[in-house]
Amino acid sequence: MSNQGLTIIHAAIDELNAQSDDGETIAKDPATRLFGTDGGIDSLALVNLVVALENHIEETTGKTVILVHEDVMAMENNPFNTIATLAEYLDGIIAD
Repeated sequence: MSNQGLTIIHAAIDELNAQSDDGETIAKDPATRLFGTDGGIDSLALVNLVVALENHIEETTGKTVILVHEDVMAMENNPFNTIATLAEYLDGIIAD
């Protein structure tokens, strides 16, 4: 897991946690579930996280990316399962 992908994720999580009105926060642990049938954050939080990630990637790298599209959501190992899998996915996108 690269530091750049994880750094971007942590910055986006910090932004969302600071905006949380209900006290619900996302833990910055690599094992934190983000998406899936066996748990994860609520759908609005996931959408907000994706938007924050896309913004942080553009600010950090200058690249405009769309993280969620049909091909990604159909992947056998969905990159949004955990923070660790998301960091790997982001590293691949950033490296392209």
